[in-house]
Amino acid sequence: MISLYLDTSCKYLCIGIAKDYQIIYKYQQESFKKQSEMTIPELKKALEYCHFTLKDIDEINVTIGPGSFTGIRIGMTIAKVLASINKIPLKTISSLNACASIGKKIVILDAKANRVYLGIYNNNQKIIDECVVEIETLKEMLKQYLDYDVVLDSYLINKESDSIDIIENMNRISKTIKPIDDVDNLIPIYLKDR
Repeated sequence: MISLYLDTSCKYLCIGIAKDYQIIYKYQQESFKKQSEMTIPELKKALEYCHFTLKDIDEINVTIGPGSFTGIRIGMTIAKVLASINKIPLKTISSLNACASIGKKIVILDAKANRVYLGIYNNNQKIIDECVVEIETLKEMLKQYLDYDVVLDSYLINKESDSIDIIENMNRISKTIKPIDDVDNLIPIYLKDR
């Protein structure tokens, strides 16, 4: 079983390949606003490194938001096209959950205009529904979750963030979810519309 992982929703470009859920290739680099030009070449490098072609991929895992409007669409479009053309099962993962690792995590992602996308997780299980909140509201909420680590864009609240291994997180989450039924009608999670 060969799995492909793809995340273009935030400041990172993340591409991973696993064989029987053991990661054999991982690329995670800051590339904010460059995902559109970097994703296809980096995906090609990943496949070449592992001596695979697209026909070898048995499942695709992609983040579907929230996050950068353009970033989300890049990853999703690539995943949808590959899944449709090659009849590959497609699994979707929340961008915020992909950033939450084992343990108690608060994931914040800059939503601009003094707001953040917010997800709170305990071992990748949602504690609250993902939402958009004002930074001041977030600061008040954090008082209820003192034993949680804040990750991703924690600089927005003057905290340091632990490093995040998005591909490892996606790999772990992908073992517990099923492929979507309708690839053609997959839509991103933007949260701003809610």
